[in-house]
Amino acid sequence: MKLAEYLKNGGDCCMAGFVLKNTLSDNGTVTRGICVEEDGWLKEVVETKGISKDTELDMESLVSMNMWGLRPEFMDLLEKGFVEFFENGGQGEFLIPTYIGELLEKKAIDVKVLKSNDTWYGMTYKEDGPAVRESIERLVKEGLYPEEF
Repeated sequence: MKLAEYLKNGGDCCMAGFVLKNTLSDNGTVTRGICVEEDGWLKEVVETKGISKDTELDMESLVSMNMWGLRPEFMDLLEKGFVEFFENGGQGEFLIPTYIGELLEKKAIDVKVLKSNDTWYGMTYKEDGPAVRESIERLVKEGLYPEEF
């Protein structure tokens, strides 16, 4: 909702910054993009592996869960970056957060970080399934999610 409102009100690029402690699994470690921000603007996303609930990181840190708010014009930049990726011998995945990081370094875009205190329900491990299912059922009962998606 925040992303849509930001874009509707004339904002350009934005991302949802989730609170780290609200994105972790009870069943193992995860990888998260720790956001480096300044005055609400994204400066860098640092991919960090092996994070668990007992990791010595600031659990209030904001992380990227790849929820971006981007205008249609961004597709032109994305296409250009995709072509450059392959022209430079790109292997594996062309990752949007990595490319956005490159654009930030070049000062080609500004990205507003919109904090979310919501819980991120992820399926990193098969054991996460029952808890995610229960959480979604609760959100449906509370009227926050429709019964059918």
